[in-house]
Amino acid sequence: MLSVLIPTYNNAQFITKAIASSLALKYLNEIIIVDDYSTDKTEGLIKKIQKKNNVIKYFRNKKNIGAGKSFLGAIKKSSSPYILMLNSDDFFIPNGIDNLFNYMLDNNLDLAYGKMAIQKKNKIFRYNHPGYYKDSYINKRNEFVDLLIFDMYMPSFGTIIKKSVLENFYDENYLKKLDRDFGAKFKAHDYDLFLNLSKKKINLGFLNEFVCVWKPEENSQSGSSYFSSGCALAESAFLFNRYANKEIIENPIIVSKIYSRIREKFPDLKKLKKDIYKIHFKKFTESIGI
Repeated sequence: MLSVLIPTYNNAQFITKAIASSLALKYLNEIIIVDDYSTDKTEGLIKKIQKKNNVIKYFRNKKNIGAGKSFLGAIKKSSSPYILMLNSDDFFIPNGIDNLFNYMLDNNLDLAYGKMAIQKKNKIFRYNHPGYYKDSYINKRNEFVDLLIFDMYMPSFGTIIKKSVLENFYDENYLKKLDRDFGAKFKAHDYDLFLNLSKKKINLGFLNEFVCVWKPEENSQSGSSYFSSGCALAESAFLFNRYANKEIIENPIIVSKIYSRIREKFPDLKKLKKDIYKIHFKKFTESIGI
């Protein structure tokens, strides 16, 4: 009933743990691995593992197209009604994902997410994101507004999605428009997707349980280079410009919280180098009257 989708690029060193944690899931139907034209030993490694596990389906892109488009390709190749993405250098807490899936089915949810832990120097720590509630809930909050205020508190690899809610809008043209509107290769596809889905008023629930583990890496999408380059600041500003409505823009309390959160991503604006990043941030500040 559940397809795990793993886009990967040059991650042979870590992907085995991601696969092992996926194989331990109770409701697993298949693991779709989309190799984004890796140049390391990924292909040989996956094909070796694949011989012993027929639930693994391996696909290799003909050229490097990025994680977002590789994820989209994995969605198309999946055969289950429910999907769950996993970064190839992160891993699941299998019992947590099993409980999350039961929670989703029991409550007929379109999307369900749990909490994320963090691994640092081979130790795993609880991570209490300011966006987490203390208790599990279903449709209890304005998820759209809170995602703008608190940022990405839904871990992409700790969130199960009913595939049908993505139909008729989440495709190649959608991702191309993101790149075109941003003016560069857009990275935060998961944050954009969750903002979009939260606006659609789907049935959404949170399970107060740790379900996955993040391993921060310097060059990963959410690693330190993403912030130090100013990309995190620019993409957050861009998404505010893309989705914020008049009700949000004219609420000074909400706007103040969002501004503080976005500014924290790149404190010294004098060091912001790319013109396109400056343009998105300027548009953001002008829209809120700063």
